[in-house]
Amino acid sequence: MKEIIWKSFKLGDLFDNKVGRDSSIAQKNLDKSNEYTDEYNISIITESKFNNGIGFFMRKDDDILKGKIIEKGLTYGTQFGNANYHNYKHFIIGNVNYLFIKNEVLNKKCNLNIGNYLAKTINLIFSKSKLFGYGNKIDKLSFNREIILLPTIEVKKEDEWIWHENDKYYTLATDYINSLMDKAKEYREQKTIKSYEAERAKYEAERAKYEALYKIQRDSLTWKSFKLGDLFERSTALALGSNQKDLSIFNEKTENTISLISASRNGSGCIGYIEKKCVDKTKISVNKITFDDQWGFTFFQKEPFVITGGHNAILETKNNKLKKLLDNNLSGYSFLSLIANKITIKSNMFGYGYKINNKFDREIILLPTIEVKKEDEWIWHENDKYYTIASAYISYIYLSGRINYYQKLIDRYTYQY
Repeated sequence: MKEIIWKSFKLGDLFDNKVGRDSSIAQKNLDKSNEYTDEYNISIITESKFNNGIGFFMRKDDDILKGKIIEKGLTYGTQFGNANYHNYKHFIIGNVNYLFIKNEVLNKKCNLNIGNYLAKTINLIFSKSKLFGYGNKIDKLSFNREIILLPTIEVKKEDEWIWHENDKYYTLATDYINSLMDKAKEYREQKTIKSYEAERAKYEAERAKYEALYKIQRDSLTWKSFKLGDLFERSTALALGSNQKDLSIFNEKTENTISLISASRNGSGCIGYIEKKCVDKTKISVNKITFDDQWGFTFFQKEPFVITGGHNAILETKNNKLKKLLDNNLSGYSFLSLIANKITIKSNMFGYGYKINNKFDREIILLPTIEVKKEDEWIWHENDKYYTIASAYISYIYLSGRINYYQKLIDRYTYQY
């Protein structure tokens, strides 16, 4: 490999920094999907640092996108500088700009590895510098004046060169970058798999606490049916008065922000973060199940949160004895939220034009219970028999599910930029 010569460039000399057309469109007005499908196959890029900036997907024949879809290229967020390379069709929205490579030769050399190398380097300049953020957006002047270091090699005049200086000709050290990015990919895969293994081990250790009692309860279970309305009250008492469009929502979580839960199936319903100082402390909840009346997205929230107005609610446990048991064993909440999802989301009975509302109350849920004595701490009484929820059984099977989930991630994981 030829000697690597590190050369400095102003970002403004390399990139044409352009605002996307219609980038200020309100998300609430869009026909979108949270999942990639054959129909919804255009990636909409937001300022999020997750999922390569992809916020959701739209149809390629949507009027908003006609003539504006970009085949591939770089984007960056003007709030925090989160830069990403996209080798698929995309469109930007919100505080995101396009970065078009000015030099034709450099643009031709920009494959997946080169694009991601440029994006990661730009991230180091802006996101990692902590110079930009709330109240200090990255305008075009600030972007253009920043310096980037790139690895180059000297070539002959008759070769395909990119830069010319003092009768010497240089091109980007693509082999070096490709090798570097391949090694980084391998490292990230190993690091991520280790984190998955750590999560799996954590759940295995937790599950071991319930194994002995699980085996006892497993052999004496009584599956009992309950109406969801008998177990939970759908409460909107703690919902924020503001509509989502009236809130200042941030993609980044900081010590000064709190989770905002709305009608989304991604991120356990979390659509972003709002500043704590803007929230009435009495409306903050933790260790609760949230519920969306439109689709029935149901999630257990372990971290402090607030819910938006509209058709979002908190499922308050009606029975104080059951609540006490669940508060002492949080896996039970997670188990109940998963079962509720099976009833509402997986049934395909609800959605646009057919909100759940009071239909939730009449739906039936089956729960594992065990018979106990009258003098024990029972929850339900029926025909002179007393029952409580089989908490050890529930915890064991829930934690087993988490272990299997992380094992599948380990078996199938490949790092994707």
